[in-house]
Amino acid sequence: MIAKVSVCLLLAVSTVLAEDKSKQSLPSWIGEFKKLDAQELEQKKEGWYFTGLPQVGSDAVTGTGAGALVNIFNNGSKDSPSFSYVPYEHLITIGVYETNRSTKQYFVEWDAPFFLDTPFRLKTLFGHDASLYNQYFGIGKESLKPLSYQDRNQVDSLIRRNATFSEFETANSYYANRGPGKEFVSTQNYHNYQFETTYAQFFIDKTIFQTFRIWSGTEFSKNVVRRFDGHWTEARDPLTNVKIPVVEDRTKLTEDANAGKILGENGGTLNYLRGGIAYDTRDYEPDPDSGWLIEYNINKAVPLIGSDFAYTRHLFQIQNFWQPFPKLFEELVIAQRALFTKITGEVPFFEYRYLYSIDGPMSAVGGYNSLRGYRLERFYGPVMGFYNWELRWRFGTVSFWDSTFQFSLVPFYEVANVWDRTKEIQMKEFKHSRGLGIRIVWDQATVIALDWARSREDSLFYLDMGHSF
Repeated sequence: MIAKVSVCLLLAVSTVLAEDKSKQSLPSWIGEFKKLDAQELEQKKEGWYFTGLPQVGSDAVTGTGAGALVNIFNNGSKDSPSFSYVPYEHLITIGVYETNRSTKQYFVEWDAPFFLDTPFRLKTLFGHDASLYNQYFGIGKESLKPLSYQDRNQVDSLIRRNATFSEFETANSYYANRGPGKEFVSTQNYHNYQFETTYAQFFIDKTIFQTFRIWSGTEFSKNVVRRFDGHWTEARDPLTNVKIPVVEDRTKLTEDANAGKILGENGGTLNYLRGGIAYDTRDYEPDPDSGWLIEYNINKAVPLIGSDFAYTRHLFQIQNFWQPFPKLFEELVIAQRALFTKITGEVPFFEYRYLYSIDGPMSAVGGYNSLRGYRLERFYGPVMGFYNWELRWRFGTVSFWDSTFQFSLVPFYEVANVWDRTKEIQMKEFKHSRGLGIRIVWDQATVIALDWARSREDSLFYLDMGHSF
């Protein structure tokens, strides 16, 4: 009898010790909430693999383009205790992309969550971007003005207000008579400028207490701005509709620079120091089903490290992902984001539009990452805020060629505003957009997005990589 009791006690103790050892094998900084479900874990690959695909994109500002995007993953071994909890151990992304509007994007990025089984995450990004048709409609409240035009761009015709972008562009395709010496000038690029940047970004964050991330980073960039003033182009004759060669008139950017309203009309060197803290309980970062991201960060351009300008940006955002019916309908996810930012100091005009979060850089306001019914960077100013809502319904999964593809239908709604000062914030003059999208998730970590969005100004189609947020 004593022997039987002793054996039972030994078995019980050994079981407890085995459980403790199993629990201890998982690094203490990884939360249980990040564990993949059984189906996702079964589909996750081991070791190195890549997803290489042609990158085809479409955006009303940057144009329709093509390129190549290669994601090189290392998921590690299934024997690793963290295999069931992290999206990958290493990700190297190489991108080359060009469009019919002379937009060029080249970059190499490396991302290593929980680097070498530590609570630290490392990221680096090197790239070069060039765009001939960046938009500038003024800063702050001025940029919110509805589009207006005069019929065939003639000064003696009626002013049409609350126009669509199509109507606005059609009217400006005709040359204008601006008086003696400017009888034949084009205003097609009055709201456009050319922008080119070469940059390097470095990022490190540390996970503490499983859910908090403290991060810091730096960025070095050389930026060049060119304007269309005096460039030769073609514009339509308002009487014959025939295109003739004319000169571009003075641009909005030049007018505001001459009036002392803006800085950075020729570009400049911008070097930043960054830091922030985030509460992050997202279960799977590339394509979350549940969890929160609550983040505050500060970006500071510092002359001490070679920046031509000195300014400070504060950014606060909340993201939430939840399944309203996890037991009955686990493939349905509601995703929301609210973001608010303020910038002060000697700010070059092109920096109002540039935001940086713990997930990386993005543009605002307008375009795929903020307000899809409006064109890229349509509105920006010292104070900006926007809210995004998406319903992500995963309706199908297909496996072939040793890969898994998941398909989701994504209706969405968005609202945004910009202000000159925080004390001027009012709950009016918001810009709204709504639309419908398709997501194709390739092997869990590569997200392909196709979105159609509509607003009072435009109806736009996007083909992009990754979720909007």
